[in-house]
Amino acid sequence: MAEQKISELPIAAALDGTESVVINQNAVTSITDVDAIVTYALTNGISGTFGTPTSITIVNGIITAIVD
Repeated sequence: MAEQKISELPIAAALDGTESVVINQNAVTSITDVDAIVTYALTNGISGTFGTPTSITIVNGIITAIVD
């Protein structure tokens, strides 16, 4: 396969959790699956502010603010 930019890759179809995902863990490139990421997020929580079109703030997996 020729080298492609990430923006040139095809859009994935509906996910079933078994898809492989490349991650960087402690400065080592590794592979995991979607289910492992979901399990981590639900167990440990995810925090952050996500923008456009609406700003949503999530703290430990709980939505704490939604701003239009």
